[in-house]
Amino acid sequence: MNSIKIAKDNKFNLTKDEQDAYQFLSQSHPEWSQYFIENVNIGRDKVTQRLVTSIHRENLVNGNDHSRILKSKDIEGLSSHRPEVLEIEFKASHKKLYAPISGKHAFNRVDVEGPFYYQSINDSIFYRVEHPNDILEWVLIEAPELDNEASDQFKDDLTNSAANMIFAISYQAYSMKDESRPLFDIIKNHDDSYLRSEQSVIEGHPLHPGAKLRKGMNSSETFKYSPEFAQPINLKIILIHHQFSRVQSLAKSYNDMMNQLFPKMYQQLQDEVKEYHDISLDDYHVMIVHPWQYDEVLARDYSKELDQHLIIKTHCTLPYYAGLSFRTLMPKAPNEDPHIKLSTNVHITGEIRTLSEQTTHNGPLVTHILNQILVNDMTFKPYASSVIDELAGIHFYNGNDQDPIQTERSEQLGTLFRTNINIHLKEKGLTSMIPSSLVAQYPYHPEPPIVSLIKLYQNHNDFTSYDEAAQAWMKDYSHALLGLVVPLLTKYGIALEAHLQNAIAHFNEDGSLNHLYVRDFEGLRIDQARLNSMGYATNQFHEKSRILTESKDSVFNKAFYSTVQNHLGELILNVVQSANQDDLEDLIWNDIANIIHQILDTITDVSNERISEIQNVIFAKSIDYKCVTTMRLEDEAHEYTYIKVNNPLHS
Repeated sequence: MNSIKIAKDNKFNLTKDEQDAYQFLSQSHPEWSQYFIENVNIGRDKVTQRLVTSIHRENLVNGNDHSRILKSKDIEGLSSHRPEVLEIEFKASHKKLYAPISGKHAFNRVDVEGPFYYQSINDSIFYRVEHPNDILEWVLIEAPELDNEASDQFKDDLTNSAANMIFAISYQAYSMKDESRPLFDIIKNHDDSYLRSEQSVIEGHPLHPGAKLRKGMNSSETFKYSPEFAQPINLKIILIHHQFSRVQSLAKSYNDMMNQLFPKMYQQLQDEVKEYHDISLDDYHVMIVHPWQYDEVLARDYSKELDQHLIIKTHCTLPYYAGLSFRTLMPKAPNEDPHIKLSTNVHITGEIRTLSEQTTHNGPLVTHILNQILVNDMTFKPYASSVIDELAGIHFYNGNDQDPIQTERSEQLGTLFRTNINIHLKEKGLTSMIPSSLVAQYPYHPEPPIVSLIKLYQNHNDFTSYDEAAQAWMKDYSHALLGLVVPLLTKYGIALEAHLQNAIAHFNEDGSLNHLYVRDFEGLRIDQARLNSMGYATNQFHEKSRILTESKDSVFNKAFYSTVQNHLGELILNVVQSANQDDLEDLIWNDIANIIHQILDTITDVSNERISEIQNVIFAKSIDYKCVTTMRLEDEAHEYTYIKVNNPLHS
């Protein structure tokens, strides 16, 4: 490792991933490179924060059982800027970890922040935790059975995530050094507020230690393709012979849909194939490919198809920008071309982000069912919420390939087209944002956008206090979100994965919610028997569909975790950090419980038994919480692991 001096008598070593990023910046952006060095400890701490929170909340290696909340003033020799500190004892490692507490919230959540310190037992000296992998080592000493290939990969993931966290937050500090406005004002006044909001979520997933994982890309590629750097990306276009592709579309044939969505591009393709005298565009399907996938995977794994003109590279490109999810890209407003979800063999958050066959195949089918339900069922009319259509999908398919090669090759080349949110922005004065950005921050102004919106709402509506406005604002927002999710779950057995990243919110000029959209049907769950009993067939769904299940628990947990714990929970804890009264969080959760009761009371054509079944789970004293770190260490990406936590909806 290289030793880099950052302050007088203070040195630290860069990991290989950090060295790579620093060297890239030193050569290409030398002024930015200094910001990188200044943010090394901050970036590492942000990943450590997520790891420590997970260990405590998931009771990983008894991290909750062996913990105490202590007064900082009572810990001799420890200087902390917070009044309380979380102590976790790692008994086998003979270590005690000390994490300053920034907040205590519903679902047994104790938020912490750096810097983090530890003591060796029987040693009074406090040592700075330098890297999240220091703590991971203690975890593996406590549970040697977890010291395996999965934990080796997780260690690499933490190393990569920390390096990219430093990369991202240092860019924000460097590029916005002349800014002092609240982040909401920056987003609102941008010529494409929605795109700017997606690019504002610098830190990624608020709870996952792999929040900034970009394994598979070097620093140059990360800069070119990650959303926080706001670089234009030229998407590649290929043609795949219809015998080697599977397609699905919401309306018309797939090619007709492509012609409708991209008329200029389609005409260019028609002109281009004239160069091939024996080829007709009608015999091929159009596929959009991420340039990273095009460069790294296409020639390597599809050379035979390319040689035989079963796959044809074209000269056409589309100028797009990366959204928060990295592989979902969008054009800049006022362009209304579709948002596009693509396959990339890059390890992001916890998984390789290829695109499953079921995703491209089922998306339009799920859209059709949801649209029918929302149009025909009056239950949904009172709520300012709906879904974003998935218009068409395509993936490569060679029936002669044997599993697992067939699945791998199919998932490496896939494209899903989604309605552009700009189509719904026809009213004047609306600001469109991804809800993840509502809780984002940047170094030069501490106020997250959700607080700015509530203050705007307060000023326009004569509320006597921020707390009163916050409670009313959260009521409206929760009413819209839950009014879509709860009836779909209860009546139809459809669990939307409506977390912060999978929604789009339009706000009025007074800060109030105008409309909320839920998008992305890849990770939802459907109680197949229940949906079928409501008259909706699923026999056309892909044969490998993971979204169809017989497990009522998995359906409920998907809806509850993503909507209540993740989406609303994250908003609430940011709202209450600016509150004047200590009980605002409890008041908001009480409002949400009442909203759910009211929604359940208005659902028609559902048995009392089914309503009671939902009520018994949703208002139970304890509720399942998804263990994101435990799942990684146990190598259970698709088989979710849960732990019971206190439920704020219980009364």
